Amino acid sequence: MSASIPTPAGQRCEQCGVQIESNVGMPDKVIFSNGPNGTRSKLWSRVCQFHKTAEQRSKCINQDVELRGPEQKGDAFPDAPSIDVNATNS
Repeated sequence: MSASIPTPAGQRCEQCGVQIESNVGMPDKVIFSNGPNGTRSKLWSRVCQFHKTAEQRSKCINQDVELRGPEQKGDAFPDAPSIDVNATNS
């Protein structure tokens, strides 16, 4: 069972501190500590999927695939550009 802290607008994850607001008929809104609001799938792509232990997963409020849905384009952080460490500046 996931642990959460109830808030007036939704719930706050005990594991990472993110807040998820739920409104009937609307997709859940994830309020990150930094940056623009997002979705449960973005939260999964950037945070939740990296929980390794059963204890971490049990505290996460975003483990239900039915609530978060499939990963969307732009959910994951973009790959960093490659760097040629052998290149010299002239």
